[in-house]
Amino acid sequence: MKASEWIVDRAATPDGMTASTRIAAVHGRVVAIDHSAPSSSAVRLRGTLLPGFVDLQVNGAGGRSCDEATADALDTVARAVWAGGAVAFLPTLITAPWERLLQQVAAVATWIRGWNGQGAEPLGLHLEGPFLQASGAHDASCFLDPTPARVDQLLAAAGGTLRLVTLAHARSGAAAATARLCAAGVTVALGHCDKVDGFAACVDAGARAVTHLFNVMGPLHHRDVGTAGFALDDERVQCPLIVDGVHVHPAMVRNAFRVLGPARTILVSDAVAAAGMPDGDYQLSGITVKSHDGVVRDAQGRLAGSALTMALAARNFLRFVPMAGPWTLGCAAARNPAALVRADAYGALAVGKRTAFTLLGDDGSITAVH
Repeated sequence: MKASEWIVDRAATPDGMTASTRIAAVHGRVVAIDHSAPSSSAVRLRGTLLPGFVDLQVNGAGGRSCDEATADALDTVARAVWAGGAVAFLPTLITAPWERLLQQVAAVATWIRGWNGQGAEPLGLHLEGPFLQASGAHDASCFLDPTPARVDQLLAAAGGTLRLVTLAHARSGAAAATARLCAAGVTVALGHCDKVDGFAACVDAGARAVTHLFNVMGPLHHRDVGTAGFALDDERVQCPLIVDGVHVHPAMVRNAFRVLGPARTILVSDAVAAAGMPDGDYQLSGITVKSHDGVVRDAQGRLAGSALTMALAARNFLRFVPMAGPWTLGCAAARNPAALVRADAYGALAVGKRTAFTLLGDDGSITAVH
């Protein structure tokens, strides 16, 4: 029997913050959270223990990209995600020619099933494209409608590993595709769409999130609220944010949080290969992107993912949103993303959950621990 024990200054449990907390585990699962005296072998953690961060949108990290779809590249990404403060993630593939994309999906799915246990755990695939309408940095020439045949091809290629699909609600067949994907156990997010057509129908069909609130959604106006306005207004919809201070202005992060609160805010990195790396040129789905001062752009100057780690996103969130504290951070970076994709082993410091945590140090550091 492999037993583990920790004693931490503070812990963010589902019921609130507790002090001088002991956590015991057996075979990688929590069996007790209490205030009992720790054994002499307990590991002392200084700071606030949070449920392990879960990043739902990782295109790459550590100098490698998920679309390389090789074990070496994906192993590197998983280690970099862990080094960046998250314990689990969704490797994310973006728009590419359909047959190539299906090959990438199948290859990443094989890696997920055979994950070697190193770095952050891949919970499944996030497919962001090609069922999109507004490009951002995506190749619009590869956009497609989500026909039943294509959805079935995608599900077959993923072999049960598909967790999240981003699609544009204005594309033909979007609501039917949403229902089809949800019936297969896949979470659907709406995004990369600068029209509001079909938004309500897709949410009624089961869509439960948007992909990177405010970005590639068209304008937000008091008479023409746009996709972002409808997403904020619909309490069924979770709203991930890229909190790097560039994708979304800090004032808008605060405004969004005032509407969403701890229940509907999610932090995502939208990281590309530049995450955790120095400034320079990196690859994203076959194009060169440049990271400068932590901001990633393509050759046309458009934002092309980010160089964020979840640790940096969390520090930014706490700085941008003064009314949020560690417990709220645990909701936005762990509880809500885990619940959205039904990753039941994660999302809370609770009995039965995985022993993969994120520690907020008293010095502001954020690290993944197990």
